[in-house]
Amino acid sequence: MEIETAKSLLPDLPGVYKFLNAKREVIYVGKARNLRRRVLSYFTKAEDPGCDYKTRTLVRHIAEIEWIVTDTEWDAILLENNLIKHYTPSFNVLLKDGKTYPYLCITDEPYPRLLFVRQKIYPEARYYGPFPGGGMLRTLMELLRSLYKLRDCDLKLTPSNVKSGRFRACVQYYIGRCAAPCIGKQSYEEYQAAVEEIKRLLEGEWEAVLEEIDRQRREAAAAMEFERAYEMKKRLEQLRAYQQKSIVADAALGDVEVLSFVSGPKAAVAHHLSVQKGRIVASHTWHFPAQHWQERPEEVLEAVVGEIASDQARIAPQILIDGWNPQVPLPEGDELTYLLPSSPEWEALALLCRKTALTLAEQKNAFLTDKVSKKQKVLHELADILKLPYPPARIECIDNSHIHGAHLVSGVAVFIQGEPRRSEYRRYIHEGIAVGDDFAAMRAVIQRRYEKRLKEGMPLPDLLLIDGGKGQLSAAIEAMREIGLEVPVFALAKKKEEIFAPHQSEPIYIDKRSPVLRLLQHIRDETHATAVGFHRQRREAAALRTTLLSIPGIGTKLAEKLLSSFGSLEQLKKASLAEIEEIVGKRRAQVLYTFLQNA
Repeated sequence: MEIETAKSLLPDLPGVYKFLNAKREVIYVGKARNLRRRVLSYFTKAEDPGCDYKTRTLVRHIAEIEWIVTDTEWDAILLENNLIKHYTPSFNVLLKDGKTYPYLCITDEPYPRLLFVRQKIYPEARYYGPFPGGGMLRTLMELLRSLYKLRDCDLKLTPSNVKSGRFRACVQYYIGRCAAPCIGKQSYEEYQAAVEEIKRLLEGEWEAVLEEIDRQRREAAAAMEFERAYEMKKRLEQLRAYQQKSIVADAALGDVEVLSFVSGPKAAVAHHLSVQKGRIVASHTWHFPAQHWQERPEEVLEAVVGEIASDQARIAPQILIDGWNPQVPLPEGDELTYLLPSSPEWEALALLCRKTALTLAEQKNAFLTDKVSKKQKVLHELADILKLPYPPARIECIDNSHIHGAHLVSGVAVFIQGEPRRSEYRRYIHEGIAVGDDFAAMRAVIQRRYEKRLKEGMPLPDLLLIDGGKGQLSAAIEAMREIGLEVPVFALAKKKEEIFAPHQSEPIYIDKRSPVLRLLQHIRDETHATAVGFHRQRREAAALRTTLLSIPGIGTKLAEKLLSSFGSLEQLKKASLAEIEEIVGKRRAQVLYTFLQNA
């Protein structure tokens, strides 16, 4: 929906909003308790001279606004998180989380298994964690398996298969580590009861489970079932021993999410502890640029809370925040309460979380400082080799891509301080250029790109690389001269990894083991991938447009809408009839759907 129309129609309800650019690409996703107030605040803030650069740039790129109304703020948190992961919008804070942290997985099978996993690869399974480390999780799994004797085999066990006698007991049964449900030594009901008890333990119901085990022990003893009573006593003792070793907070605190934020010169860290019934049951860590935390702490906090809600499929009603800037007001919500440490109990819990955050922040910033130092050394060596006046902080590279001159496009990659800045990569379409005229395409992209950057006062490169040989280099230099821009320009040819310099007949060769050459190759390969990927996309889009126009009732405008919505013929074939109806209407959708299914 166009901006002005959307502004007048935005509701005073909770939900998720999407900002789209002129190409109908989602560039930002956010959630709000009040959609109208939140969305309009961006445009009001952008008019303030003191507005930050990111907000001004975001608002300048907004062409359309869409929103989804939700019943509650909780629903909005979950939906926002899912949409950010789906669209990966360029203006959203990109939290880099500990995706390698382990989870305990209980599979969705008639006879579930306990698995150690680092990714959620079983859609219907139950996951617990993430745990701070693999050692802690392995210790817990070993305890649970020894107490409950669940299977760890991959047999396709079902009650009917077990009853038919299809299986034989394995060595785990004979050494006492499995109760052998595969041969009926443990009934289906007993197995399910054991799994449910484990789930209750993992969900923090330790005291209730221990009381139940103790009750069963006393009943077995009263009935003179001494072997069963001994098993219950052994289970009770081992669970209590593990409980005493595990981290315990004050039970009076109840359920709470604890977040500690620590920022360094380059990176900031958020460490999370999930406390259920006074016990720490999970932890997680995210890291992100320190600048994001300094300029937009509310956005970072919202993103982290959304990750927690999505990851755990639940969230405690209280969120304790440590390390928050006192000059910035905490968010207010109907369903979530944000708190600052205000009592000795809260302080102790916050300190526990802060210790880990401090350690991780120190490690991350030390790593980044060392990485920058190494990159600076490489950039100094590059400046010496190419005889540049100073190390190039901003390097840009251009490459063209086409097949027999068709669908001619260019890609531009940008590296800042030796690192790719993918948010600044750009792609250009060339129309009206003679088939196969690679030099004309190079001149065109340079004129379009750098005339605009000069006019708008945008950053210019300290070094421009051309993916090609002497011909492409000459075309680039000619174009730069025409627009009056003096930037060092060099070309990197693929076959012999030769570097061509202006006004120099012999190429420059760099040792193949040199980190300088590896950097140049990285820049060249990133640019090539950008150009080739865009060319392939354009080629597929042209094929889809041709296919669509051959269908009765589909004209140019509808073809373009379908192309914009689905992107490729493969995606369009996978679409449901209802999804196609939203674009072309019911009558045409049926014709198109039938054609695609029979194609």
